[in-house]
Amino acid sequence: MTKKRGNHHQYPQYPLLPTDIHKRAINFQAVSIVSSLIQPLQNLDTLKYIDKRVSRDDKLPWVQSIIRKGFTALEKLLKEHTGRGDTFLAPQLHAASKRFNIDMNEFPILSRLHETYYDIPTFRETLPANQPDAVGQLSQ
Repeated sequence: MTKKRGNHHQYPQYPLLPTDIHKRAINFQAVSIVSSLIQPLQNLDTLKYIDKRVSRDDKLPWVQSIIRKGFTALEKLLKEHTGRGDTFLAPQLHAASKRFNIDMNEFPILSRLHETYYDIPTFRETLPANQPDAVGQLSQ
């Protein structure tokens, strides 16, 4: 989050955070949901750790249930508050959809954001599959 604040001040013509304090607070709540609940399950080391403790048949449904819980919280939080500051969700939505087979139709707000991100050329260029070192499942 420090980086976001730095970029926000360094490039004011491209604000990442809303200037309104209440909207900014909503943004930080969303960041908290992602960083504490959703993102850790997309970390390769975390997934390897889970692999050692949960059967392959149980892993995907378990990860999906945690991501769905986070997405449900985000849907509720962002219902009336989506905007430029929610671009940090792009990698989480992509991974949930592609790696963990989450049906984004369950989450209309997040689904709309997810589709919008694909309209951004820079986003498409940074997808894991487009990286020169991406192989196997990491390229998805």
